[in-house]
Amino acid sequence: MTENEEKKTPPAAPRPLAKRRRRLKLSFVLCVLLPALLGALYLWFGASERYVSGAGFAVRSMKAGGGTDLLGSFTGLAGTGSTTSDAYIVLKYLESRDLIDRLRADVDFEAIYGGKQIDPLSRVRPNLDVEKLLDYWGRRIKTSFDPTSGIITFEVQAFDAENAQHVAELALTYCRELVNGLSEQARADAVSYAEEEVVRAEKRRLDALRQLRDFRNRTEALDPAASASAQIGLLAGLEAQWLEVTARADALGQSVDADAPSLSALRRQAEALEKRIEEKGGGIHVTGSDEELTGLLAEYEELQVENEFARKAYAMALASLETARIEAGRRQRYLAVFGEPALPEHPLYPRKVLHPILLVLVSCGLWGVGALMVYAVRDHLT
Repeated sequence: MTENEEKKTPPAAPRPLAKRRRRLKLSFVLCVLLPALLGALYLWFGASERYVSGAGFAVRSMKAGGGTDLLGSFTGLAGTGSTTSDAYIVLKYLESRDLIDRLRADVDFEAIYGGKQIDPLSRVRPNLDVEKLLDYWGRRIKTSFDPTSGIITFEVQAFDAENAQHVAELALTYCRELVNGLSEQARADAVSYAEEEVVRAEKRRLDALRQLRDFRNRTEALDPAASASAQIGLLAGLEAQWLEVTARADALGQSVDADAPSLSALRRQAEALEKRIEEKGGGIHVTGSDEELTGLLAEYEELQVENEFARKAYAMALASLETARIEAGRRQRYLAVFGEPALPEHPLYPRKVLHPILLVLVSCGLWGVGALMVYAVRDHLT
């Protein structure tokens, strides 16, 4: 190659590796260093300080634990009964719309979390939809539940120490009222069925007594069975006397004249006894009276059986109601609070050192994954 040919050769282009390194450095600055710097500046100089106040409690039952919970012995959980489900209900209630509605009714929520002294990124906007307001509240409250011990803890954030304590106290009060309401509802459900049974048994008892009273008024006898027994005994005695008198009259008639005074006296005595027997019911041999008496006795026995059964059923219903009330009282829930909301002395948020470090780490991770994907696609296309 001659000297002129060497002069005409153009300069070599920059190597592709050097361009790639410059692009990586520029992307690292834009995607990692710049966001981290802006985030640190915001956290140190722009973000409003947030105070934290909270409480710790557990949902307990008045009834002492009975037998061993088989599932709890394997899982190590505090229990799988209704107290655990009540604890989860309270946990969900702390982040629910019902709590937000009560909180907005008791305090000026917009003034506490939307004041002008709060930075624009942290304050709540006025006239916010309830769904977005609920999402904002989820960022201002932190809840946790330990299934092993059944303990619930929550922390409320506010931009003023007094407001943080006040909001936490209200949230704890709402949880107490919720647990009391659940307990009262469970008690009412447990007792209501027993009360309905008492009402039905009482009605049946009164109906049985009324039917028995009507029967006695109709038959004019307090105890038809005793009256019938006495009547049968009286009729049997009269018939025995009548048989004896007639037998004596027949025997005497064979030895004296028909108009003898002694025979006439026996016959008059027999006629008097027969008349008395007819007045008392016609005698044992009168079929119609026997059927009537038997029917009255059968009706009275049925009424007596119904009355006795209604009395025992009413007594059992009252005993069941008392047992249900005692059991419902023993199963009453209450809130065992071990940590009351206190007045915070130092703001815990934002974490001005930890959060920038986390921002750098997350940005580095996203930047690294994005760079690998971009260059992998680019190398594949070329």
